[in-house]
Amino acid sequence: MSDSHTNLQIRVVHRDQLDGNTPQTPGVIREVAFDGRNPGAAHLSAFRGIVQPGAATGAHHHGDQETVLYVISGNARLRWGDKLESVAEAGPGDFVFIPARVIHQEINASPEFETVLAVVRSGVDPIVVNLPELDEYAEPAAVDYTHP
Repeated sequence: MSDSHTNLQIRVVHRDQLDGNTPQTPGVIREVAFDGRNPGAAHLSAFRGIVQPGAATGAHHHGDQETVLYVISGNARLRWGDKLESVAEAGPGDFVFIPARVIHQEINASPEFETVLAVVRSGVDPIVVNLPELDEYAEPAAVDYTHP
């Protein structure tokens, strides 16, 4: 084994250790497990995203970072495109790939259950570019949540 790996460690972040101190988008709560603040993180970041019942995020993108979502529970409706004109649905066990710079929105159409996502991005910096100027194209939330 090379000397470059001698100081690297496997790390576990337990669910009660997730950190909400990261850029947010209205409609989703991001709780970071790993990003550039963590020792050893060089290429990826990971977090949990929670879309409350009836909530919808604002339009946003993540700069040059690619994003992979894994739906843990609930159902995610995703809209994307310059005017959010495309739509797809994903449920528990489904993976979603979002290319870099693609404008998108996550929606939870369920009025009863939250949608929980495991999210991995191809960078360690928490890049979130919110685009409120696209609100007129975004699917409105059924319930308005104020972010904590």
